[in-house]
Amino acid sequence: MSAFKCTAAVLIAWLLADRVLRSPEAFLAPYAALFIIGTTVRSSVVAAARQVAVVVLGVLVAALAARTLPELAAIAGAVAVGTLLGRSRWLAPDGMWVAITALLVLLYGSATNAALVFHRILDVTLGVLVGVAVNALVLPPDMLSPARDLILKRAEELSVLLADLAEGLRSGRHDSDRERQRVWDLHKSTGAGAALSEGRESLRGNMRSAGWTRVGGSRVYQPIATVLDDTLLHVSVLEVSVEALTTPDGRPEVFVPEQLRREAAALIEAFSAAFDELRWDPAHHRDPYLHVVQTALPDTRTRLASFKEAVRRHHPSSSAWPAIALAADGLWTALAELDDFDED
Repeated sequence: MSAFKCTAAVLIAWLLADRVLRSPEAFLAPYAALFIIGTTVRSSVVAAARQVAVVVLGVLVAALAARTLPELAAIAGAVAVGTLLGRSRWLAPDGMWVAITALLVLLYGSATNAALVFHRILDVTLGVLVGVAVNALVLPPDMLSPARDLILKRAEELSVLLADLAEGLRSGRHDSDRERQRVWDLHKSTGAGAALSEGRESLRGNMRSAGWTRVGGSRVYQPIATVLDDTLLHVSVLEVSVEALTTPDGRPEVFVPEQLRREAAALIEAFSAAFDELRWDPAHHRDPYLHVVQTALPDTRTRLASFKEAVRRHHPSSSAWPAIALAADGLWTALAELDDFDED
């Protein structure tokens, strides 16, 4: 679809500039239009204004330099002034085009030609307007859909990972290289909150936002995104702890009290079940987190208390057991934030 939008914007801008306006520099219109496609609707408007600004400043600097200075001095002065103006934070990241535009106008010898200067500004303005229009009207960018998919997929991945950790602890067998890589991949991937923020931004000024508003927009996914980002560190601690209490082939080289093993596995499985509930799209449920709050949270709290009691009774020498309890506390606290949203 992006290729189609780029093609449409380029052709429309070219036809308007070349066939309607009869511009001598019609190539600038499709060139400018192409820069606008692919960004969010709101950012495309900002980019359009910025593109016009740098071109206007560039041709004005070139015109002033050409009328007041000899040729070589005009080129040097225009580049210097254009570079200084381009450093303005308001023009970033396109500020360098002030100096480039000024240089090209001087080298083409059109700095003092009022008609060419006018057409240059007109063509760029036409191009960015076409780009904005095509970007806004032809399937405008919607980054909230990919953000939703990432969030729900992340919840499923965490649920499966926790289930595998529980099974590894129960059996005494743990593939540390594989599990470490899975946790590391989660840390390296885009944060759920960051993806959601990008999705929210993409709907500003976007006609597709109306459909999202009817189902709660980005707000309905914010609690899950927060939980997912807040629990990664705790899941990492669980992985390291399970690794310390297991062996690659399940041989009983690591002494683990059987009751503690069962209690810890049941606790981690309870958290896996809670994350499994979060993989369903909350936009399609009236009370999306009700089951987690009323069932999963009490279950994990009960199992956490039972596990802590077992640790206190057995006094295990390995620090992995208290680490599991600490990580479970963090997971429960993060999931408990869903209760506040559900009350809203």
